[in-house]
Amino acid sequence: MNLRARGAELAFLSLALVLSGCATSGKPVADVPPTPEAAVVAPPPSAVPWWRETGDPVLATLIQQGLDTNPEIACRIASLRQYDHQVEQDAKQIGARLGRLFGDRSVRADPAARDIKVDRVSSRRERLAHQIALAYVDVRRLQQDVALRGALRDQYKDNAEVAQFRREAGLVSAIDGSLARTQDETARGELGFAQGRLDQAMAELGRLVGEKPADLAAKLGSPGAIPDPSANELSATPSDDPRRAVLADAVLREARLTQALEESRRTVRDARTAYREGAGAFSTLYVAEAASLAVELALVDARASRVTTTLDLWSGQDSAWAREGLAPVVAPDPTANGPTITVTAACD
Repeated sequence: MNLRARGAELAFLSLALVLSGCATSGKPVADVPPTPEAAVVAPPPSAVPWWRETGDPVLATLIQQGLDTNPEIACRIASLRQYDHQVEQDAKQIGARLGRLFGDRSVRADPAARDIKVDRVSSRRERLAHQIALAYVDVRRLQQDVALRGALRDQYKDNAEVAQFRREAGLVSAIDGSLARTQDETARGELGFAQGRLDQAMAELGRLVGEKPADLAAKLGSPGAIPDPSANELSATPSDDPRRAVLADAVLREARLTQALEESRRTVRDARTAYREGAGAFSTLYVAEAASLAVELALVDARASRVTTTLDLWSGQDSAWAREGLAPVVAPDPTANGPTITVTAACD
């Protein structure tokens, strides 16, 4: 080997040693982009999720349960962690660092690609929390519907007994008894229909939170109250937001129906007393009770409408909570220990 060739070989070996030292040294190299370990930043202060501000601990528990057990969210988080792990492994390879030093950026983390993965997780969390909240309000609304109708069954049976007694005493015609039976049969049919709708709503909520309907029903109890957020969202809603008009209408309807309910209940008491004392007709009592029930159900619907509109507004105000726990982290291979999560294109 001539001296020129020997010199070239020594120069190449020296360059390799220098580059190897750069790759393994703890000193930073100006042209080398920071590795994922160095790029990790402290997460922002924890944002309080909007659903913890509703004043309903059952709702808050169910939303957290749904977020923790949702297979799609778990799959997407696993995909994000696998991506972070792969970037970390690539960054640790000497060849990868040499490649970056020479301008090869093929193994660098792609911030845009990672942002897409984070956005998919956070948007799914936001959507699921909103779905669970609305489904929960619907279940509570239907529980009150069923409770109201069920409570009137005893009252209607009492009406029928009074009508039968007065008919046997020759004080009224058989029409009163017929009306009382019709009232009871109608109430029974409507109660069954309302119970069917409640069962469907309970099944949907159970699907969203990952729980069997029977277990969920036991956890919720009955009839339960519709959550009542205390904040006044109307004044904080932009004037051009169409939901402002919906919320204003719901607030106004609820106030009017609350007043109307007191009047309707008083009318029912007067009609019942008059009929028992023989000073009123059964048809008057029939109409009064039907009207009072209609007002109560309308009030429940108005309250549910106000609450769902409020939750719509809350869920769209601050989504920082949905991105918590998604910052890049240095972690072992998620498939190395514990259960294996197969990440597929369907969840990614």
